[in-house]
Amino acid sequence: MSWMLKEIHEQPDAMSRFYDKESGAIKAIAQKAKGLNISHIMIVARGSSDNAARYGKYIFESHLGIPTILAAPSIVTVYGKQLKLGKGVVIGISQSGQAPDIVRVIKSARQSGAYTVGITNTKGSPLAKAADDAIMLRVGKEKGLAATKTYTAQLMSLMLFAAFFSGDSKLLAAIRDLPAAMMQTLAAREQVEEIVERYRYMEQCVLIGRGFNYSTVQEAALKFMETCYIVAHPFSTADFMHGPIAIAGTGFPVFICIPQGKTTKQLNEVCSGLNKKQLETIVVSPLKSSLSLGTQSIRIPVRTSEILSPIVNIIPFQFFACFLSRVKGLDPDNPRFLKKVTRTL
Repeated sequence: MSWMLKEIHEQPDAMSRFYDKESGAIKAIAQKAKGLNISHIMIVARGSSDNAARYGKYIFESHLGIPTILAAPSIVTVYGKQLKLGKGVVIGISQSGQAPDIVRVIKSARQSGAYTVGITNTKGSPLAKAADDAIMLRVGKEKGLAATKTYTAQLMSLMLFAAFFSGDSKLLAAIRDLPAAMMQTLAAREQVEEIVERYRYMEQCVLIGRGFNYSTVQEAALKFMETCYIVAHPFSTADFMHGPIAIAGTGFPVFICIPQGKTTKQLNEVCSGLNKKQLETIVVSPLKSSLSLGTQSIRIPVRTSEILSPIVNIIPFQFFACFLSRVKGLDPDNPRFLKKVTRTL
């Protein structure tokens, strides 16, 4: 068994451990941030952490009503500018805590008067030391090169921050139930194994999501690229229809993530439209009505609220990337040209 597959299966237990050991610290951080009467939040990250940050933007803006910016680290590291962030919270996300660009932005933000928070899996890392306070992911060492359990723990940390900041007890209770939902979702493994051989020679694809699950297809695309060497293009439905739909065609499958919620109707309509154009669609969803629309489908065996669904919905895509890599004769734990810790400025 590859490390990637092993760590996909570890995620429910890892999330339970993270919740039990770190929720108190996150509550204190969220209450401290709320007491500052902040005007904005900025999140700085790279890679999978940046996909988690995109989810953070959606949950902070939709649930807290606080404008949230995804930082461009090069403004600080390349162009040498110090932003005026004194009335905000700046969150740096890095599983290793060693990304020099993330650390430099956090240091710059702290100097400007912002309240800074690091989210990392590495105690005593440069990021943890640079920030005012740190959230530790506590998922154990991630040995697979492709982020799995660190990514979902980052999602949960952002969920908990939003729940404690808002004082939403119902959201907090729903988050507490997520490890059980993730455990049920591991059953999707069998469906993925049944269909993955069909895509042995796939070299390119499109992935479509909307709202909270735009982060899901961004992360899924990254997994496909780094473990299977596939040219994977992630889009929101709106962006896809504004031009990129023209690239879809024979040999260009379209993966569609359809949760239960406000985006369901539009995503179903897009899928139906693609079917009429005789394009191959792979639907990932808990909904029978949506699954019936796909050329192929992967059923998520549990329903969660749309706001929390990304932590469950990413699991079938993680399985798909892992198994497709093996079907292609590759090693998902050792992608070419990549290292576990990437240092950029």
